[in-house]
Amino acid sequence: MKLLSPVDLQALLTEDVDIVDVREPAEWLTGHLPGARLVPLAQLRADPRGALPRDKVVFVCARGKRSETAATVALQVGRAQVYSLSGGTDAWRAAGLPMVMPDAPRAAPTESEAPAEPEPELDALVGANLNAERTARGLSLDELAREAGVSRTLLGQVELGRTVPSIGVIWKIAQALGVPFSTLLASAAPRVGTTITQRATAKKLTSADGRFSSRALYPLGDAHAAEFYELWMAPHSREDADAHRPGTRENLIVVAGKLELTVGNESFHLEAGDAVNFSADQAHSYINRAAEECWMYLVMNYAGRK
Repeated sequence: MKLLSPVDLQALLTEDVDIVDVREPAEWLTGHLPGARLVPLAQLRADPRGALPRDKVVFVCARGKRSETAATVALQVGRAQVYSLSGGTDAWRAAGLPMVMPDAPRAAPTESEAPAEPEPELDALVGANLNAERTARGLSLDELAREAGVSRTLLGQVELGRTVPSIGVIWKIAQALGVPFSTLLASAAPRVGTTITQRATAKKLTSADGRFSSRALYPLGDAHAAEFYELWMAPHSREDADAHRPGTRENLIVVAGKLELTVGNESFHLEAGDAVNFSADQAHSYINRAAEECWMYLVMNYAGRK
């Protein structure tokens, strides 16, 4: 484990490094380093391998003590390039370096604002849909876990509604079941009439490292609605996607930042305003090599879907 000064870490930000803030959520709201993701120390200790999907990781806390503890945990699970910010966010601020201020949490809606039928939480929603689809096919948890390439323990936790799986895990499960991604997100009752999706109360799916997220912009209960998503990528991040069902196409437009898209053996460089339509039934990757966030909108089209 190597200690970094704020100046040392600032220079490292131009590289592909995973910045993990191990403070508590209330501390995170006071500001965090650019490109960082929040994994409280207790959560990291409970599942270090799941919380640290890749190497070259920098841990940050308020003053440096907890980040050194987290670095020790990372070394114990085989991470080789491990760093800790000496002096933590206090030293970073004192050096006059930039902090990102998260959006303040939205106040609870008043009785007149509250929806008559609030959406269920994502963990319960995905769990119920997974159970229904697995049962309909007569598959055991072990059989589906082998087909999807995920652990039986994780699959069981998802089905029981005890955890929201990452985007990658949901894709693997959907592929194994032979259903669209949206099937595992669909509400039991379809929405009719006009619907509004508020950003402040949106439910997002994230990647395992927290540097890529997806927000559905369509009524999840409407089986005939076009699958429309808002995608976000942190600076210096990458998201690899397995091949989707045969005939699947993605229509994507970059609205902020820059994106490198690889499809099979080809690479495409897109800037704000550029759009691409491609066959997603082959492995593809989204890469943000810039120091700025990248925002995109995506529409999924499946073969034979009307």
